[in-house]
Amino acid sequence: MIRSLAALTFVLLNAGSALAQQNAPEAEELLALNFYVQQQDTVSIDAELRRLQLKYPQWTPPEDLSRIGVTGPSTEIDEFYGHVAQGRFDQARETLAKARSDYPSWTPPGEMTDLLEIAEGQALLDKAIETGDLTNALQATANTPGLLRCDRINNAWRIAATQQAKGNNAEALGTYRAVLTACINEADLVATLEKANDVASEAELRSLIAQTISRFPAQEERYSELLQRLLAGRGSATSAAASRAPETPRSAQPSRTDTAPTPKPQESAPTPQAAAPRRTSEPSRRAAGSGTSLDALVSAGDWRGCLQRSAGSTNAATVYQRGWCAYNLDRPMEAVADFRTALSGRLDSTQRRDAAYGMALAYLKMHMPEEAARISAGTDFTRKQRVDIERQILDQRGVLAYKNGRYKQAIQYFDAMEQVAGSIRRDLAILRAYAYLNSGDRNRARQEFRRLNSEMSTRESRAGLAATVSN
Repeated sequence: MIRSLAALTFVLLNAGSALAQQNAPEAEELLALNFYVQQQDTVSIDAELRRLQLKYPQWTPPEDLSRIGVTGPSTEIDEFYGHVAQGRFDQARETLAKARSDYPSWTPPGEMTDLLEIAEGQALLDKAIETGDLTNALQATANTPGLLRCDRINNAWRIAATQQAKGNNAEALGTYRAVLTACINEADLVATLEKANDVASEAELRSLIAQTISRFPAQEERYSELLQRLLAGRGSATSAAASRAPETPRSAQPSRTDTAPTPKPQESAPTPQAAAPRRTSEPSRRAAGSGTSLDALVSAGDWRGCLQRSAGSTNAATVYQRGWCAYNLDRPMEAVADFRTALSGRLDSTQRRDAAYGMALAYLKMHMPEEAARISAGTDFTRKQRVDIERQILDQRGVLAYKNGRYKQAIQYFDAMEQVAGSIRRDLAILRAYAYLNSGDRNRARQEFRRLNSEMSTRESRAGLAATVSN
């Protein structure tokens, strides 16, 4: 009897829910009305309103028909970008908070929060460099990892110039070396070498050129000519030919200050924090007077302490450990430099594989999927590592292809990513649906948007459905 009553209650509740749903049209049924409103087709608007009101007699359309089906901000987004462009970051944050409050079902896209973080960090960096405050400049880059990506290489150059102005030529040289280790644009590398020439000795300059040639052997002639030109500018008559195979520098990590704080967690994490290996093959090295070993710092997740503790080490296992600490502090340039240096030393097979994995992750954090792909092709990763790397490579390649208008190629990348990882993020699934639409396959686009909207109806999925009607 009790079970029968429970079943009856369940039926009644569901019946009530169904009746409630029939009192007003669902979002998908408002797509046509939205389209007519956008087209200002008053005849069709009136006809569609009559149809809807006959079907849903208890439903009253809003006075402002342009707000039908609106579940996310519009003018607020424009205000947000305006505030960011004008450097009014507190107001931008307030606008974002209000939009979230007014539209509870809306989640701001990662690009908005990333833009705010980057713009605010850039402003702090600019101010620090203008005042010659090297400590705050380095802190700004530590708190905002995107400031030291290769597409913002000017920031690294300005930091190196500030280090040089402070008389820290070794630190400036380390910053330039990190750029040469991480970045791939030839013009940027040439400019970096020209700038490094002001702080490097002849032996150090030869080492930098050799490092660059080892990465890009096809450009050996170009970089050898550059070395000859730079040496000639110094009044040196020594031939550049001797520089082609010097001894590999023992350590490639740039010097950093001791005051860089642990960065804030990222809003979105296409390249998640990596678990640093817990042990090195070197005996535990203790900080002077502190009794804290490198292993203890790593176990505690004290990445900044790890960098301070391992600074200057030439032991391959310690430099390898340092690479993971730099990666987890969102310093991908330093991480690449450390992993590359560690790989030139004595590591066991597992450490060599994991160092290559860390280097690939660091390149992906800098949005350099082609460099990561080259590492992946030559490394015998574990299955988990390979899936992780390939997923991120395909993710970044797909997004880049879409941005460049190569929609069919973007679809191929997203399909491959779904096959490799077994699933695809919702934002990329929506992007793939738009790629179908932009490539002319409207029917497939409509199928994808309907599927996404049936799984979870959002402003993005509804807008996509409307686009398949209006385009």
